[in-house]
Amino acid sequence: MTAGKYILTLFLAVFFSSSCNASDGPLFSLEQNLTDLIFDLSRSVVTVEASQRVPAVELSGSSEEVMRSAVSSGIICDSSGHILVVAGTVVGRDRILVSFDSHSVPAVVVAIDNQSGLALLKSTAHCGGRPVDFSEVRTCAGRMIVAIGNAYGVRSSPSLGFCAGLRDDGLMQFSVQTISGSVGGGVFDLSGQLVGIMTGGLGAQNEATLAVPAYRIPEIIAHLLTQGDRHSGYVGVSSREIEISPPIRINKANHLINAGSKSPVIVKRGILVTSVVPRSPAMRAGIRVGDLIFSVDGVAVNSATGLASYVHQSQPGRIMTIELLRQDRSFSLELQVGHRAIDPIYDMEQPSVPVDYARMIDSLKHSLELLGEEILHLERLLEDDR
Repeated sequence: MTAGKYILTLFLAVFFSSSCNASDGPLFSLEQNLTDLIFDLSRSVVTVEASQRVPAVELSGSSEEVMRSAVSSGIICDSSGHILVVAGTVVGRDRILVSFDSHSVPAVVVAIDNQSGLALLKSTAHCGGRPVDFSEVRTCAGRMIVAIGNAYGVRSSPSLGFCAGLRDDGLMQFSVQTISGSVGGGVFDLSGQLVGIMTGGLGAQNEATLAVPAYRIPEIIAHLLTQGDRHSGYVGVSSREIEISPPIRINKANHLINAGSKSPVIVKRGILVTSVVPRSPAMRAGIRVGDLIFSVDGVAVNSATGLASYVHQSQPGRIMTIELLRQDRSFSLELQVGHRAIDPIYDMEQPSVPVDYARMIDSLKHSLELLGEEILHLERLLEDDR
């Protein structure tokens, strides 16, 4: 392992030599290539400003009506004016404007995909920019990426990071921070293809970003264009997965045993219900806090995010069979799946300002300067070892 670290350090020191601050050095070339790439990718990212009429009495005590706006990002899908955004940023809004550079045009919602949380817009005129190139890669763990979205008024603000991989809920996770207004923006690989559309963050400060994988997006667009809204299931529980050691042996009731098989079920993992929404499908079915769900529709479940993904992809109205443990007894419940609606996002209110390309370059320059300092530090450590 020590030898491997030494070889890696040696490679970095050779590649980024002491001349890395020179205008003809490899670091300068890296910076220039990344800057060109980001400018190119930014042509597929737009700013979306969605406004809603609000009685001014809520804001200032006046009886007049005002407009409250939220700024987010969007991805240009085709040359016909279709743009993908996060549905929560536009649902329930009275006016939607799509901006590219200093050109703004109105847009309307075509359809909403309640499963992925994306919405398809149609601009009334061409706003500029170019359609994105979708990647077909289904996993990207370890790859370097560039995330581009609106950040406090800068439409094409870039962030450099890495792909952490595909989660069991179908989303991709990236090591870049989700900044206010960047949801709906794109995560790109260094070849220029879209890897995912940012839908939100993880952690107290949104240190990690979640995104809908790009390989799923063409099918989503086709459904929204041809069939309209896509519905999503809802049951109304919060849960977390737990490991059971030693495993529990369950002898299920006769009416739950498949024909030809009377073997008991061995449960090693399960989903612990931590809360149940009042008047939800789960409460009506009889699910309680503390229940341990181990099977849904005859399939073992061992992940809270996996269960949530399964529910979201279920058609509202269908009957789902839930098998669970309650106080060392097994139960089988039938649950009618409800309809999951998209809730509006109101925490992105910010002023819309013109794109500041100089600030975008400075942001990238700062990141590369830090990278250069780290590499020079490694080079000095290597020289000291000699």
